[in-house]
Amino acid sequence: MAENKTKLNDGMYVIGGLFLGIAALMFASPNMPSMENDWVTLPLIGLPILGSLLLMGFSSAVPSWKKESIAETIKFASLGVSLIVFIITSFMMTDILLNVHWAEITFNQYVYEVEYEWLKSIGASWHIGLDGLSMPMVWLTAFLVPVTMITTWNEKKPWYYHPLLVLMGGCLIGVFVALDFFMFYVFWELTLVPMFFLILNWGGKERKYAAQKFFIYTFTASVLMLLGIITLYLIQEPSTANTSITGRSFDMERMIQTAQESVINNEIWLGAGTQKLLFVLFMAGFLVKLPVVPFHTWLPDAHVQAPTGGSMLLAGVMLKMGAYGMFRIPISMFPHALVEFQMPLLIIGMVSLFYGAWVCLGQINLKRMVAYSSVSHMGIILLGIASLQPLGFAGAIFMMFAHGLISPMLFGVAGAFKHHYHTLEIGSMRGIAKHSPWLAGNMMFSWMASLGLPLLAGFVAEVAVLIALWFEFGWWVIIPGITLAITAAYYLWSMQRTIFEGGEETQLPESLGDEKPKDIDFSEKIGLMILAILTVIFGIFPFIFFDMMSGYSSELIENILLDEITGRW
Repeated sequence: MAENKTKLNDGMYVIGGLFLGIAALMFASPNMPSMENDWVTLPLIGLPILGSLLLMGFSSAVPSWKKESIAETIKFASLGVSLIVFIITSFMMTDILLNVHWAEITFNQYVYEVEYEWLKSIGASWHIGLDGLSMPMVWLTAFLVPVTMITTWNEKKPWYYHPLLVLMGGCLIGVFVALDFFMFYVFWELTLVPMFFLILNWGGKERKYAAQKFFIYTFTASVLMLLGIITLYLIQEPSTANTSITGRSFDMERMIQTAQESVINNEIWLGAGTQKLLFVLFMAGFLVKLPVVPFHTWLPDAHVQAPTGGSMLLAGVMLKMGAYGMFRIPISMFPHALVEFQMPLLIIGMVSLFYGAWVCLGQINLKRMVAYSSVSHMGIILLGIASLQPLGFAGAIFMMFAHGLISPMLFGVAGAFKHHYHTLEIGSMRGIAKHSPWLAGNMMFSWMASLGLPLLAGFVAEVAVLIALWFEFGWWVIIPGITLAITAAYYLWSMQRTIFEGGEETQLPESLGDEKPKDIDFSEKIGLMILAILTVIFGIFPFIFFDMMSGYSSELIENILLDEITGRW
């Protein structure tokens, strides 16, 4: 009785302190007069970041012997914060908060847009906003964080693990809403921190190597992006309207507007050579993050060693930062360079798509196979971009979203195999459907969703990209068509060997020892079921997000790329 009372008191302190701190921040904003209309800064970024730091700070102050007593409280507090963020983003997606028609937003126009002075001397500001490109990614992030928590509810050291997931969500949303290069880069780098510690502290035997490789690859790539940002900042024309010391700013929206005005005036913004150089710098950073061949080698190691929750967020949202960055910066700012590099992008996309699928055929580790399938699917996104078609762009963005729903399911299933059977080796177990029907059912569904079964979300994206490729490149579409057949082969092969073979004489892995085989637990069932339901909903009703993606893509083509594509220069 006394122990339960202590847990209750701890929970009251945690939750009470958390919401008092957030409330104080929300009402103590004398220098931000428009904060009352800002539904992004504190609700979507401040709440998860500050809330997670408060929870981790509280947990670190509790003695080691007492941490178990606050575990459930920390988990529910973290889940509560993530659900608040998800509810707010869901309202924003509709017209409940503002009368927004997402599909009708013009190019480089944003809703929920606010701008505050930050580092005035250098022209950096806290500038945020949402459009048809960023809203799906913000909603996806807000959705996946609580689902990941539920699926991995029983992860060890939950007093740090669950707040780290919340922190990850806040940093990711910061990337997707940033309209200032300085702010964009800060949040881009901040996303590395929670993922690094998730791999390092909850990963497998080679977690140190995987965490270091993940950090080195992604950080090095972001340095190239930083060089591009600094170059853009320095070569822009100083303006007397800018109050910074240099007369320059990091304002992304204004730079895109300048690029658009250059297109209208039949000019190449910054010059053809400079555009190509900046395009290469930014694309290098984004291609490593996506990733595509040959910059993909960090991803399989990171996924194999990462905990289930880390893999779910890494594949579900973090990889999409690369594709999002491509649309937001080089595609929107450097149309001349994009058209010039169309064929290299097509070749890289084709190689990534085919190579990822082909390598999957030879994998015996379940997680590594799923990781290489992600490389293959990221190739589809690049093919959509290379098509330079509105439908291809929309299909690529929808693939970002659909893969963000399907890949967490894949890694949730793989993590369940590791948790319940203590192995990821495909050939070590046969006929597990008899022992774990829920696990087998979820494996079948997620595998089918990933290979592009009709009426599921991935099918919509693949068809859109293939149609766009046909219009732009004709019979080149055969290559991705063949690759999709290979995708079906490796998924069906692994599924048949793992859950069907064996008949009555099932083969259990040696790693199970004397333990009896178990099915997935209640929290795993709930998490995977939610992902499955959303995959079906967006497969049958893709227009929920596809319309706004299509509107954004059409506006982008019409305002920036159309003249380049038709050969004005």
